[in-house]
Parts: sequence; C-alpha cells; structure tokens
Amino acid sequence: MLSVCALLMYLLGSIRPFAETGKFANNAPTVIARAQATPLSTNTPAPAPTQRAPRTRIAEAPIQIAQATIAPTLLPEDAAATQTSVPAQATFDAVATRAHVTPVPKTPNPDRAINKTTNFLLVGTDTRTADPNWTPNTDVIMILFLDTANQRAAVLSLPRDLVVAIPGHLAFRINAAYHYGWDKNSVEGGINILKQVLRDEFEIRIDHWALIDFNGLNKIVDTLGGIDVNVPCALSDTIDEQAFTIPAGNVHMDYLTTKRYVQSRYTTSDTSRNFRQQRVVWAMAKKALSLNAPDRVPILYDQLRASVATDMTLMDLVSLVPAIYHLDFQNHPERLHAQVLQPPVVYPWVSSSGAWLYMPNYDLMQKTLDDLFDAPQIAANTASPGECPAQAATPVPTDIASPTPTP
Repeated sequence: MLSVCALLMYLLGSIRPFAETGKFANNAPTVIARAQATPLSTNTPAPAPTQRAPRTRIAEAPIQIAQATIAPTLLPEDAAATQTSVPAQATFDAVATRAHVTPVPKTPNPDRAINKTTNFLLVGTDTRTADPNWTPNTDVIMILFLDTANQRAAVLSLPRDLVVAIPGHLAFRINAAYHYGWDKNSVEGGINILKQVLRDEFEIRIDHWALIDFNGLNKIVDTLGGIDVNVPCALSDTIDEQAFTIPAGNVHMDYLTTKRYVQSRYTTSDTSRNFRQQRVVWAMAKKALSLNAPDRVPILYDQLRASVATDMTLMDLVSLVPAIYHLDFQNHPERLHAQVLQPPVVYPWVSSSGAWLYMPNYDLMQKTLDDLFDAPQIAANTASPGECPAQAATPVPTDIASPTPTP
C-alpha cells in the first residue's frame, strides 16, 4: 500500500543518478555559461492576451544559458500596470522586470477547484555528479492535484522551457529555478524557490513535494516485475549512441526500455515526452495497485525511501492509503485526469540570443487550471494532440549538442 502512495510522488525524465554518497549535497560549484548568440530570425507568435501583472524571465540555449536582456527596474505600481497581451519579446521583458518586484499577495479564490485539493509537487533533476561545474536543474515538473472529496485527481506536466520570473534573478526557464535555491540551501532551498515561482506565476499552491533520484528507477521497475505501458505510437531514437525502437501497442518494459521511453525527445518533442512520462507513471501505479504479493511492498517502500527526497513523513504516506484506495483508480481510471501544457497555452519562441523558449499565455493557463478535472483521463487509449508528432527519418543522438532541439 505504501508503494501506491509513494508512486504517486514518482516522476521520471532525462535525469542521471545522484552520487551514492551525498546525493543531495550542495557542494557543487555554480557555473553558468553564456550561450553564443546566433543570428536567428525571430518569428513573433500570436499575442498572449491577459491582464495579469508582468513577469520577467530569461531563456536558456540547448546546453548553455542565454544572456538575458534586463529591463529597467520598475516601481511596483508600474510593474502591476504592465500587461502581457503583447508579443513575446515584450512579455519576456515584463517577466524579467517582475523578477525584481516583490509580488503583491493574492487572496486565493475559495471556490476554485485546485484550491480545494491537496497538491503534490513532483520533481526530477538532471543530476550530473561527474561534472565538476554541475548544478541541478529540474527537467521534470509534475503537479498532482488530489481531490478526495469528489473522488478525482489530476496530473499537470509543465514544460521545462517555460519562461517564469525567478525571484531576485531574471526571466528564466522554469527548469533553472531549482538550482538558484539549491545553491543556497540544497534541496529544500531549490524546492522552496520553485514553490514560490508556481505560487506567484500561476497561483498554484504546493502542499507537499518529492524529488526523485533516478538511481532508484531500475530497482523499482525490477521490484514491480516490469511495467506494461500503453504506447500509442512507435518511438525511435538514439541515446548513449544506442539506436532503439519501441513499437506501438501494449509494451512490457524493463528498466532500460522505460528509461529510454521517458528520456527520448530529439525525434519527437518535449510535449510528447511529457505525455510519455505520464503514461509510465500510470503504468507503475497500476502495477503497484495490482500487486498481490505483500512481501514486495516493504521492499519497494525501502527503495523509494532511499531514492526520493520529500517533506512527507511515513505517517503522511500511511494516511494517503485509504484515500488512494477510495479513489479506486484501478477500476475507474477515468477519475485520474492528465494535462500537458502545450500550444496555445504556451507558445514557442526563439529569443534574440538564440534560446528556445515556451512563453506562457496567462489567460489560457488559468483556464486550463480551472478546467483541469475536465481533462482526458491519464494515458488514454487514443493519443492526445501533440503526443505523436512525426518523427525524423534519421534519429539525432541525444548526447550530441543540437543548436535547434525540438521544444
């Protein structure tokens, strides 16, 4: 039972193992390289109408982080008057300004569905302990909204390239927010700044959080005896110089296949990868719910405890067991909804520095959050829009830097 609760905190992505010792240490130096500005034509996307306060963010190039254009500092009242119903560059500049303005606290709407839920932040990092200049970014960000009163839940995946205002810094990709706090106070510092960003930018409250150590994925998949994933479209790619193809259909996956399925994005897109991560999370939850061998549960719990950093205590996890079984996802998968932020809620933009970004449409973002429990069920039999883009004829190795990766 504990494994079911823990798996709801489980998240996946292109992350590498923490070191065996000091896996959540904060002693890695912070070095951020500036991206080379490449002359690229900037196609301004459709405006993103909204009346929300300005936000400031900076973009990141495929491997390096692009230099930001810092907007002049505005007084809070001037910043509050700035609207984001402007093209991408102006929105970006407004976001950058807002990063240096103390946000005005907002009174949550008590009638809003996600303000009546228990919300779990699920984070995966791009750990590279072999790199002496490594600092962690969050390449996977999911939020689980648990509404036990109405027997429903929803998972929201945020793209790692989404531009947000990082307090005290600049406009930046959301996957870089974590490392600013991490540099000051390790894991908790990183999580706290990410929680603040979600609250200030999108009015999402976080009650609990969990951060995954990718080291544990192989142990968990092995303990479950593999997982069965509903693959809506075949996937071909090259990772670590190994070409592979995962066929469409109900695929039984071992650890290596699972890892490839959630890592691949260069022949598809980041949106597609977010959907695949949700499918794997659902496959693991289903397998855990169906386990009839009680001896596997404590083993799985021990492995998760060694692989996941979280603010939840054992008693917190135990208290979730009745709620999870009351939801009865195994017999009622339609009660677990899933949403991936994608165009037009977020729209792609290449900055003047050559960085690939997703800019938010704040109005559509809020509507998406309000309608979250109207989203399709997780890992539906039919592919969601954007889940199965056309694949390149020749897979691009993901361990080779690409100047123009897919979003």
